[in-house]
Amino acid sequence: MNKICMGIWGMTNLRDRFNVNGFKEDVSVLERIKICGETDGIDGIELHVPTEIDEKNAAEIEKILNDYNLQMVQLCGHTWTEPQYKFGALGDVDIKIRQMAIDRVKWALDMGARFNVPISVLWPATDGNDFILQTDYIALYDRYVDSVHQILDYLHSNKYKTKICIEPKPFEPRSWIMMGTTASALAIVQEVNDPNFGLNIDVGHALIARENVEDSFSLVCRAKKLYHTHWDDNDMQADMDVPPGCANFERMVSMLYVLDQTGYDGWFGLDLFPYRDDSVDFMLLSVENLRLGQEVVQLMNERGARDLRARGTEGPAMSRLIRDCIMQVK
Repeated sequence: MNKICMGIWGMTNLRDRFNVNGFKEDVSVLERIKICGETDGIDGIELHVPTEIDEKNAAEIEKILNDYNLQMVQLCGHTWTEPQYKFGALGDVDIKIRQMAIDRVKWALDMGARFNVPISVLWPATDGNDFILQTDYIALYDRYVDSVHQILDYLHSNKYKTKICIEPKPFEPRSWIMMGTTASALAIVQEVNDPNFGLNIDVGHALIARENVEDSFSLVCRAKKLYHTHWDDNDMQADMDVPPGCANFERMVSMLYVLDQTGYDGWFGLDLFPYRDDSVDFMLLSVENLRLGQEVVQLMNERGARDLRARGTEGPAMSRLIRDCIMQVK
């Protein structure tokens, strides 16, 4: 079964615009990694440069990873948490800001090489707009693609093995974020056409974009460009980052089915934000739901799901099969 890793950014006191102090106590980066290592079913972590790792704490992190047999799975550069990035990063109109963002991503790749990190995500969080026609999107895409080419040139010149992934999201923190859907991000990935450049589908992001996520996974897997996944859930209105399967269990099963069908052997990354709840409980519930979903998929295959799908006409029969398999596995 696919290994599961945890994004450690959600394992501390979390603040939002309604409660700038949060409900918990801050937890150090090193302690968060230890907690992951002590949690059943968690085999790796994800984090950011420089907010969670830099040259000052890298050796300590390396020791903890070795002590707990954890892998650093995804490391990306934070390009949306500082004032200079308020209007953009890799696509910003200011060439100096774009260069700062490029250098931040290169830093993440350099640090990632030390830990044999397989994935580095690009999330265009602030590359977008808040008002209609605020941003010239044609120029924005030109600048962003140019930045991506520079990053990939750096990656190849250093012979790094890391796969770089766009992570689409339709909105938040900007009203509209460029490449806000899976299909639009895939269009840019295919334009760039580099073997180390693909997609990370965040399930919660696809849900708030009102995507048919089964379709989205199928599209990207068909193109052989799904390099990573982030799992969480929501009510399709806000990106609440609760454990996968808590709001849309059958849809989670459909996504897992497509990944099983296409032979996806990458990681399941957890992108969770337990504002009020215990982070370990969120991780454990996520592991339970993902594993349960995979068992449902296996049972569906044993009971003829592939034949039903091949016909393309057996909607009620497929619905009953999913229901019955969920009930039996439980």
